[in-house]
Amino acid sequence: MPLRLIEEFINTRRRDSDEIGTRPQLATWLHDHGLVPAGEIVTAEQRDRAERIREGLRALIAENNAEPVPSPHPDGLDPAARTELAQLTREFPLKLDVTVSPPRLVACSPVPVEAALAGLLVIVAEAVAAGTWTRLKACREPSCRWAYYDHSRNRRRTWCSMDLCGNRAKARASHHRKSAPPSAADR
Repeated sequence: MPLRLIEEFINTRRRDSDEIGTRPQLATWLHDHGLVPAGEIVTAEQRDRAERIREGLRALIAENNAEPVPSPHPDGLDPAARTELAQLTREFPLKLDVTVSPPRLVACSPVPVEAALAGLLVIVAEAVAAGTWTRLKACREPSCRWAYYDHSRNRRRTWCSMDLCGNRAKARASHHRKSAPPSAADR
């Protein structure tokens, strides 16, 4: 499933680590996922662009949730990420390849890293066209924001994991209910 690559790309950032935090790490990640040849050199600008694309995609998938994702957490969504992603996408060379059936978008940059990043955006466009994009979501747990594919029949899954983030959210809600002062109706 092509969206799995987008999910893995978004999930390169965790609370305590960043798998593409350096130029060599990004080169390794892109190579390990078959997007660039071995030994490809990543510039600082390309590494920064990859990070901005990742956070823009995270902001986009947060909009796929049935309910809005809560306000950004310091480790969560950057409010300007979607706007920045829109600006970045204007810079990528994509073309419509009409020599295949059906026609499809392809990255057309001679620079492998640029082609790889553009190729990630092609996957997003294809997922939108296929109707699968809205199933890629961001965990509603403010400290998590992990990307996951919603396989549920009703497309209403809320957390990346019910055992972890769902449990935390339910425990927090229970604590708030128990510690709230009694209302007039309760007296």
